[in-house]
Amino acid sequence: MNTQDFKIYIKNIRKEALEIGYSIKTMDGYLVIWNKFIKWKNEIHFVYDEKEYSKFLFDYYHFDVSKFTNKSKSRHQQLMRSKRILDNFDSYKIHILKRSLPKALYSNYPSNWNIILDGYLNYLKNVRQNSDNSIKIKGDYLVHLLSYFYQNKINDLKQLSKLDITNFINKVVEKGNISKRRNFYVLGDFLKYLFIENILLEDLSVYVPRINRRKKRKLPTYLKQENIEKLLESIPKLKKVDIRNYAIILLAARLGLRLSDILNIKLKDIDWKNKKINIIQPKTNNLNILPLSKEVGWAIIDYINKARPKCNNEYLFIKMHYPFEKMEQFTDFNKYFDKCDFKQKDTKKGIHNLRHSLATNLLDNDIPIHIISSVLGHTSTDTTSNTYLKIDLKNLKKVCLR
Repeated sequence: MNTQDFKIYIKNIRKEALEIGYSIKTMDGYLVIWNKFIKWKNEIHFVYDEKEYSKFLFDYYHFDVSKFTNKSKSRHQQLMRSKRILDNFDSYKIHILKRSLPKALYSNYPSNWNIILDGYLNYLKNVRQNSDNSIKIKGDYLVHLLSYFYQNKINDLKQLSKLDITNFINKVVEKGNISKRRNFYVLGDFLKYLFIENILLEDLSVYVPRINRRKKRKLPTYLKQENIEKLLESIPKLKKVDIRNYAIILLAARLGLRLSDILNIKLKDIDWKNKKINIIQPKTNNLNILPLSKEVGWAIIDYINKARPKCNNEYLFIKMHYPFEKMEQFTDFNKYFDKCDFKQKDTKKGIHNLRHSLATNLLDNDIPIHIISSVLGHTSTDTTSNTYLKIDLKNLKKVCLR
């Protein structure tokens, strides 16, 4: 096999993987890894070898496949899957098909179904008060579910029957619980809506199983305050992108904001006169008003004056290149985190760690739980208590000594 043949081979894998339900983003991620393997190998003619690919993963990514477990971090899981797919794609494909739900071959159903779908999504927004993010996720699931039913000879939603639902359920009995739970929940809720709106004469949602989620709450990992300061001090402020990134990370560290909260801040949300920031949380749709400290305020001003492109975009954080769209993701955090080389055991990467760190450090300083809950924008102090009181070791020790 020469290099060109191998490139054709991995492109064919990508094509077939997309047909069985893999996302474009996932497969493009694998293609990046495989193309790096080609450059690493640097041979015109070569034969794929499992051991050699393992050596590539270790040399290029410092990932030792012999130490891989199911609990390995997500990046290592991606690297391991890239190897398993190349080792034996046919075998890996069978494994995936056994675990994944049956999917439509493509998104397609009668256009008039969109009227019903839009009605359901408006119901979620106006009656159920779901967040925009939740509505989008449910809509995406339903596009696949409706396509599946249409491609299985359901031409009219009014004709859906118990038999159709039962046939669908029977096809997924052996599938993974996570996939089933999410799809079953969305399908059941949609069927309930169809019954409420008299589109269906029978409530078919009763035939959709409910899979209880056994939620194992993990202790949140966090950085001690001195390490947060070390992280912030390590961020250079010479390049425009670093100035922007510093402002984003500072907002997470000082205010405990989720990344989605930060990226949805609009210029008008900053109340400079009263030194406050008005945050509409995408996760809950709730308004959270937080103080604008001098430190955070000057970081934002520095970003606006020195780094933010001059444009009419209403959002605070935007992409650095034309057409200067709103930022939808932030992946630069880990490069600053890695440079600090923190030695704390079980300290996870990711900007969300700063939210946990703020809450835990406030708790360590005896800040009342209702104030911490207010800062984090939790709708109930129970959410805060259930998550963070587990790691209040100082007070737990006091209880043990009584």
